[in-house]
Amino acid sequence: MAKKIISIFVIMLLFVTVFSVTGTINVENTVNIKPKTVTTDLVWYDDFDSYANGSPLHGQGGWKGWDNNSAFSGYVTNNQSRSSPHSVDIAWFSGVSADMVHEFSGVSSGNWNFTAWQYIPNDFSGDTSFLLLNTYEDGGTHSNPHWSNAISFSSATGMVISWEGEELPIIFDQWVEIRIAIDFEADMQTIYYGGAELITKSWTAGIEPGGAKNLACVDLYAGNALSTSVYYDDLSLEGEVGDDPVLLCEGDLHFGNVSAGATLEDSFTVENVGGGLLDWEITKEPSWGTWTFDPESGDDLPPGAPVTVQVTVVAPKEKDDWISTITVTNLEDPENTCTIDVSMTTPRSQLFLILQFLERLIQRFPVLELMLSYLLG
Repeated sequence: MAKKIISIFVIMLLFVTVFSVTGTINVENTVNIKPKTVTTDLVWYDDFDSYANGSPLHGQGGWKGWDNNSAFSGYVTNNQSRSSPHSVDIAWFSGVSADMVHEFSGVSSGNWNFTAWQYIPNDFSGDTSFLLLNTYEDGGTHSNPHWSNAISFSSATGMVISWEGEELPIIFDQWVEIRIAIDFEADMQTIYYGGAELITKSWTAGIEPGGAKNLACVDLYAGNALSTSVYYDDLSLEGEVGDDPVLLCEGDLHFGNVSAGATLEDSFTVENVGGGLLDWEITKEPSWGTWTFDPESGDDLPPGAPVTVQVTVVAPKEKDDWISTITVTNLEDPENTCTIDVSMTTPRSQLFLILQFLERLIQRFPVLELMLSYLLG
């Protein structure tokens, strides 16, 4: 009898052990692993309130039109705002679809949350999209693997739609949170709309496999239809900041038409969006004009304390269109650089253009030089 009781006990013990191991294996191999919702550090935020009402967003706060083309700019507006007084209006303007990009660097590991607040009026017409890309370069070839996600909003269906076909109803006439929780280690992301889960999927296989474990930029796109206004406000990026400093620059220097030899002033910011302390330096400046930076370098910059670099330039005396960049380098990681786009025009006089034309004409037809010499005595 005792042997029988012992046998039953051993069989029960084996059953419990096998069940526990099997259960653990099933959990570890589930395809429904979701990125953790984590408490993180705020590394970027934009509420559009510091920009002038009615101004194009292109060229402000690190924002630019797709491929750095100002024709795709959205506009700062006070028609709607979640944090007073401004938001950005993403729509079709003069027959062109607004397509605004903001780039990021150093967002490639750990857990991150990207949040945007969106307002869609009930008279919205057309379609609009919110996108995150894992790879981006102005003028680059952007194939499907570069898009980690794309969320479309259609007035025809009244639905929020993922590229995989998951849907939620659009919430009209109120500010609604769009949040993407990203776990780079697990290669997973969960997209939330108005607090409801839209979809959980791979980050690198967002639209097609082959993407990078990296957040390159956000893209606010008015879509292929003639869409009316959709507003965005209070965009933020929070993440698990690592121990190494990461350099981020914000701003562009576009001076427009200026007088030759004029003294001009502008600024851009340098920030540590990683961890530790950042040593940085301006390592390249335009070869034209006379440039002064204050400061031109910095040591031990902590995270979350951006430095404003005041720029003074004396425009070239020559008349021309001038385009270049300023390069800032992380001295502890020389591969971590950022660039500031620079442009200005020193208009040529009508006389200068005439003389330039004559010079080119004489180079092509040398006999004209003899004729002009004769006519001028």
